[in-house]
Amino acid sequence: NGLILDDKDAIMIPIPQYPIYSALIGRLGARQIGYYLDEDLGWAVAKEELQTRLDDAKKQGLNVKALAMINPGNPTGQVLSRDD
Repeated sequence: NGLILDDKDAIMIPIPQYPIYSALIGRLGARQIGYYLDEDLGWAVAKEELQTRLDDAKKQGLNVKALAMINPGNPTGQVLSRDD
């Protein structure tokens, strides 16, 4: 629990996602910042999407502490390439 200090701390997680991630983040007292995977890109995420969600979180006064990259993706089944 050392990563989470208070309810202003946040972790970025992919959407869609397996519900245990959001449940655990909430249980630890942090905030979830969802970033959306693009089905048209094979369930990948665009760099611009990550930056937009990070900027939005900062505007809300949140401290993003981590970015969760789930590989292989659950429930999408996508596998990250080395370029990702």
